[in-house]
Amino acid sequence: MHWVCATSTFDVQPTSQRSSDIISSESAKIRTRLPRQAAALPWNLIATLLGLGVLLLASSATAQTGAAFTGRFIVKFKESAQKSHIAVPMRLNQLAVGTTARLKHIRPMAVGAHVVGVEGAQTPQAIEALAGDLARDPDVEYAEPERIRKRAFIPNDEFLAAQTYLFNEPTGIDAFVAWDVTTGSSRTIVAVLDTGSRPHAAMSRRILPGYDFISDATRANDGDGRDADASDPGDWITATDRDGRFSDCNMEDSSWHGTLVAGVIAANGNDRAWTAGLNWAAKILPVRVLGKCGGTDSDIIDAIAWAAGLPVPGVPANPTPAHVINLSLGGEGACHFGYSTTMRAALARGVTRAIVVSAGNDDADVANHAPANCPEAIAVASTNSAGGKAAYSNFGAGITLAAPGGQYSRRFSIDGVLTLSNAGATTPTVDTVANVGGTSFAAPMVSGVVSLMLDIAPNLTAAQVRSILVSTAKPFLAGSSCNTAICGPGLLAADAAVRAAVAAAGPTAAVNVIEFYHRGLDHYFGSANLPEIASLDSGATRGWARTGRSFKVYPAPQPGSSAVCRFYIPPQLGDSHFFGRGTDECAATAQKNSSFIYESPAVMHVFLPNAGSCPATTLPVYRVFSSRADANHRYTTDRAVRDEMIAQGWLAEGDGSDRVVMCAPE
Repeated sequence: MHWVCATSTFDVQPTSQRSSDIISSESAKIRTRLPRQAAALPWNLIATLLGLGVLLLASSATAQTGAAFTGRFIVKFKESAQKSHIAVPMRLNQLAVGTTARLKHIRPMAVGAHVVGVEGAQTPQAIEALAGDLARDPDVEYAEPERIRKRAFIPNDEFLAAQTYLFNEPTGIDAFVAWDVTTGSSRTIVAVLDTGSRPHAAMSRRILPGYDFISDATRANDGDGRDADASDPGDWITATDRDGRFSDCNMEDSSWHGTLVAGVIAANGNDRAWTAGLNWAAKILPVRVLGKCGGTDSDIIDAIAWAAGLPVPGVPANPTPAHVINLSLGGEGACHFGYSTTMRAALARGVTRAIVVSAGNDDADVANHAPANCPEAIAVASTNSAGGKAAYSNFGAGITLAAPGGQYSRRFSIDGVLTLSNAGATTPTVDTVANVGGTSFAAPMVSGVVSLMLDIAPNLTAAQVRSILVSTAKPFLAGSSCNTAICGPGLLAADAAVRAAVAAAGPTAAVNVIEFYHRGLDHYFGSANLPEIASLDSGATRGWARTGRSFKVYPAPQPGSSAVCRFYIPPQLGDSHFFGRGTDECAATAQKNSSFIYESPAVMHVFLPNAGSCPATTLPVYRVFSSRADANHRYTTDRAVRDEMIAQGWLAEGDGSDRVVMCAPE
């Protein structure tokens, strides 16, 4: 079926049948390439392309994530004729009996409540516990920790308004509220076993080297067999190809399928460009297994093993095993023993916590579609924008859960997933975006959410990951063509899954930011990343030495914490790094300094000061700026060091009279 409109062409293609040993990508239901000009496409054109009458414009003013504790409480005493004459400070002293806290009356509030301070160090957990103790006193009507409330976080990506499946609504996956908890971490690695990758600007510095596992040079279409080049040369099929060994495939342009899938997972977010992926910091490990007319079981099984860090004969060891493996591919048949055995070994090794597989596009029982039907796989069905089963999606008791995947719609011109692509019809040309559909794009929704869960709770087991996904899934809408018999327990719920991971993780231990100094450059640098610290200690990057100073941060989000982003300042502007606190400063820095390289939105997590004051149990972090052409910043919790740098001409940055920029755990 071929559909044409005034602005774009939409192809709705039948799913081609593959032989049992050839695996194809689970997409090609709809595909629309949207070329990106030097300037952003106007929203009215996007509305025309997408058939949406009104688009929600994302706010350019973003907010800090989380609701931070102030270290104070809001307390209301019960009305009591016997005690109403007692001054509030005295009642607070009586209230504190039996606790280790010293309570201080700050001020009265409306409706008889009071702002109450607490003296002494208090962790967020201790504050919650103390609030519970106070609330249980028979003299207290309620006692609650006071928090800092901010605007709801809305990223500002160019095409975000068209990504309605990310919205917080019954048929969306609630990504926006999940991003209030975390937007991801560069510690998490997602392997995309697919056609390879293209170096798209929206995933700059996010793509690891990877490996090409296609052993057949003709199918690989890059002149050789297996090698260390995982880039996608294109997988177009010509009439000549169809007359030869690829007779079971349709003539078609290059799919750039691996880039499409990776973009769903990890397109940069909140950068005013392109689309938003689920995880804005995770690394993508491209593992090439699909070429012309698909890929073979043996290549894919080897690739699963390698991606998980298992040895593969004749292939170098994988230095960066993946925490999540995404397979947006499949074919007819039972689960091969090789798939099941390899998946089981991959999960047993302990690094990989989820193997996410698209359910297939045959509108048939997933029991006959491998490798989604393997018991170790998280099999993902596809829903449409109305929350029903996408017409093409496989179904059945073997589905783990469902996620949006898009499909052609008579109501809208297209009803798909907007993601990153390449404009080349055969060989690669320039970056673009495409509107696509298929279970190929439902699966990476799940992979992206799992990567967010592992950012919060890196020690989750594979069993816990699966359990959280299933237990937090959103119920299907009443009357939906999806139900628990054929589409799993419900629709992927990013926010609920991430918050369940937070609960499962428990308290996170703080780690040290180690400070280094380069005498030749007169530059300071800090890192909490162990491999990066080890590299600097080894002398691999010459000239850097430890100063002996450090301070603590959290490697994952904590209640009330804020992410710290990291930019690389290129050599012509300083050859240095800048650490921004919170989404407001990070977004403003990216907007003001387009030449800076946005390395990560969350390299560490701290707390933010309130008018220059840090919460209890935290220390002020000072930031000073060299104010030279070769820009450099230094971060320290030692006020004497800060004052010494100011005496040398460096400028203090931060809030309040003491210029505090962040608050680090003690």
